[in-house]
Amino acid sequence: MTNSEFKKVAREHQIRYREENIGTGYNKYTTWLTDEDAKIGKNFCDGFSIFQEVKKRYPNFKVGLYSDMLRSEHIPFNLFVPFRYDLNFCKNVFNEFLGGCIKSVDEKSILDNNENIKIEFAPSPKGNYLNDSTSFDSYIEYTHHDNSKGIIGVEVKYTEKEYPLKKGSRQDININDNASNYYKVSELCELYDSKSYDNLKKDLYRQIWRNQLLAESICLVHKDKIKYSSSMIFYPDGNEHFTETGNNYIAMLKNNENKLVLVTYEKFLSACKKHCPDKKFKTWIDYLAKRYIPII
Repeated sequence: MTNSEFKKVAREHQIRYREENIGTGYNKYTTWLTDEDAKIGKNFCDGFSIFQEVKKRYPNFKVGLYSDMLRSEHIPFNLFVPFRYDLNFCKNVFNEFLGGCIKSVDEKSILDNNENIKIEFAPSPKGNYLNDSTSFDSYIEYTHHDNSKGIIGVEVKYTEKEYPLKKGSRQDININDNASNYYKVSELCELYDSKSYDNLKKDLYRQIWRNQLLAESICLVHKDKIKYSSSMIFYPDGNEHFTETGNNYIAMLKNNENKLVLVTYEKFLSACKKHCPDKKFKTWIDYLAKRYIPII
């Protein structure tokens, strides 16, 4: 299935979900909720204080986040906020994809001593890391079985694929400056052959590379505290773009010991079902399946 074919299927699925579960009304586009429905949190799962977290993080109304059912901007809140209520459940699910290396998921982040399992997170000051706007859709810290610390940086996609750089943007400047933090971190983390840089900077791989580098930069800056870093991409099985692109990216790594991990929504939900602790979480898992998995 091509990306455009999957996007059409996903769009029809979101429209059908809206009509059957929210209402027949919509805003400018058929995958945009009405302002009334958006402002009371209908783009989010009901429970686990998910919408309260959205309003805390983004108190001002944002159409892309509050209204757009097809865009992935809202999805990290629905996927990861519930794990704050059962860190052992979170540990068990992520161990399915990281080879069982997690001893426990931490309650507090050692970067800022605030709540772990962050949504839309970038460490500060940014000049210490990549010196741009790169952020994780979700960020999780854990204790490894060897009692050292590890981090997970997650990127969430739905129908998206790669995107072009805006000329003159900070990313555009950095990506074309061999003295920028992108290349400094790439050299220090020793994951890449320098011959791969021309490929990594292309639209196809650039975002994956940047997210990987942000995770690696945190590990480098806090090497006295953090030993392990992983970058993960979550996407639906029907979005074959990220399966192909992700595997091609992995082939450019010198090693992939949990460095880039590809996780489809379907595999994620299967892991959640396997380790589901109670009925409340089962209701959440059922919501995610109904909401995001189109019938292809």
